[in-house]
Amino acid sequence: MEVMIQACAKSQEKADEFKSWCLREWAPTLVDHGDRVERLIVNLATAIRTAQPYGSAESLAGDAFDVIVQVSLRDHSDYERLVKPALERLRGRCGVHHVYQVTESEVFHRPMLSRGVPTPGIKLMRGLFIFEDLPDSAARRIWEHHSGLATKVHVGLARYARHWVDAVLTEGSPKIRGLSDLHFPDEASMRERYFDSPRGRDEIMHDLGHFIAGGTQRFYGTEYVLK
Repeated sequence: MEVMIQACAKSQEKADEFKSWCLREWAPTLVDHGDRVERLIVNLATAIRTAQPYGSAESLAGDAFDVIVQVSLRDHSDYERLVKPALERLRGRCGVHHVYQVTESEVFHRPMLSRGVPTPGIKLMRGLFIFEDLPDSAARRIWEHHSGLATKVHVGLARYARHWVDAVLTEGSPKIRGLSDLHFPDEASMRERYFDSPRGRDEIMHDLGHFIAGGTQRFYGTEYVLK
């Protein structure tokens, strides 16, 4: 079972303190559960100059998160036993949090990312609202087809993954149906090589129009692989 947790501090003044607590105190308690937690990644929001790859007219909804945590569990029962108690501790320290059960599909992983803690580069994540009249099967098929175009056009990317939302696990959370997960080796690659050309940008935007109705605020972060 794969879980995606999005959270922000109670106030912007406490954002750095909240991020440090999540990385150094809260998340490591999940690692203590041994092989029941198969993978644990903490992504901390990083301050970069405003980046709008699709233009300023694009509609972005919802909260700007300080932390996104990715947890892979050995079994569904581990969510109730291990993650839910941890979320209770998280709730006391954050202003907003959303939790989703997801299925990850890695599209490609180019040898452009160096190893290290944190992982070098910039991770860009975003929740996606897919047209409501598209059945899940059709939406997944179109997104998979789009990934082929993205592989050719997003030449600066080191890694690209899709996260399909199987279930929204927190009441009141946005009903996104997917999350995009892009990792660039450095800021220059993101700014200068997001698209291979103006034509490629237009092709991507046209293709997204077939299934994407909108999206949440973009999350730019630094990745810490704890397990």
